[in-house]
Parts: sequence; structure tokens; C-alpha cells
Amino acid sequence: MNRSLEDIVKAEEEFLRYHQRLRNELNRAYWHFRLLDYFRETQKDYERELNQSPAFWGLTINAHILAVLTRLNNFFGKKEKEKHLHMHSFLDFVKNNLYIFSREAFERRLRIVSRYDELAASYNCEITKEKVERDIVKLTNLPIPSLREWRNRLLSHIGRRDVAQNIDIAKRHPIKMKHIAKIIDTLHDMLNEYSLAYDFSTHSKDLPVEHGLQYVLDAIRFKLQS
Repeated sequence: MNRSLEDIVKAEEEFLRYHQRLRNELNRAYWHFRLLDYFRETQKDYERELNQSPAFWGLTINAHILAVLTRLNNFFGKKEKEKHLHMHSFLDFVKNNLYIFSREAFERRLRIVSRYDELAASYNCEITKEKVERDIVKLTNLPIPSLREWRNRLLSHIGRRDVAQNIDIAKRHPIKMKHIAKIIDTLHDMLNEYSLAYDFSTHSKDLPVEHGLQYVLDAIRFKLQS
């Protein structure tokens, strides 16, 4: 089907908006996760400092946990694909608009910003329907069952039966740090693959957010020592 340049540009702009929003959500989930991981790594070394205000640090850690789980849950969903943006609806959009990943579209976008060179010309930018379907399967194989239970019974809603039966969702459906790391890494790689195919660029999720936390803990240590 022949499409006008106006239609192609419109689809490209829509892709960029979807990709940027998902990228931002993932970055923030990862930053909260990094702080949690830093707490876990340094808790014994700064036990005295953390015990100066245990309620504050307890609430802080809990807030980071909720932020990670809430943001990651935004990436998964199958119902009402047209209503919500998540990875499944994003991949559906890509599959329905594969023409924006054609060699011609790729070259046009890079030439506009003077970035089309020999390296870009040698890159296979085309995204196929089979590749998108493999990514959809990859999403369904992620360790997300416990994540969904938290969303449905604790984060988005309070399960009435769970309260009546005194069920601890965190204990019944534990979420391991390694599972969160795998989910984040998979989403990160996947979003970068589509970004690379779109405009030959990738994004980093890393931000040294733990340095600020260490500064605060060191300041508390200095005050205690003085």
C-alpha cells in the first residue's frame, strides 16, 4: 500500500511519543530500583546512621518499592490495548506500522539531521512482523505473575478477601530483586532495539542516583562522629 509522506511522518511522531513515554517510565523505575539495591548493599555499613531516623528510612524504602512495582506494572497488560499504553500495545503499534522501519524511511530521517553515514548505511534497520511477535512472546515469558498479583490485590486495589483472610500478599507472592532486574534489562534492551532501528540511537538507563544517598549517609556519619 502506498502511503503519503504526511501519513508516514504522523506515524513516526506517534512512535516517538510512545517510545519516549515508555523510556521515561523505565528509567524512573530503574532509578528507584538502583536506590533499593544500594540500600541493600550498604545497610550493614550504615546501620548506625539509618537507625537515627528509622521511621523516615523505612518509609523511604517502602516508597521506592512501591514506585518500582507501580511503574513496572504499567508496562504489562493485554486488555483494552487501544485505551492504555504498555509494551503490548506499543508492539502492536509497531507491527501495524512496519513501514516506518523501512530502509527508505530510516535513511530519510537520518539525512534530515545529517547522521546518515557508512555505518548507518550498513545497518539492517528493518523490523519484521516475526521479530515483533518474538518480542511479544518474550514479554509473556518474563517473571511477572507476582507483579500482577501485587497490582491487582495491593497496588491498584485492596483485595477484600485478602484482608478478611489476613493474607500477606508480599509473603504469598514474593518479588525477588533478580526478577525485577531481569524485567528492567529485558525492557531496556527491547526499547533500544526499536530506537536503533528508528533513528540509529540508543538510550542509557543509568544515572548515579545512589551518590546523592551516600552523601546524605556520610553527612549523618560525620555529624555523629563530631
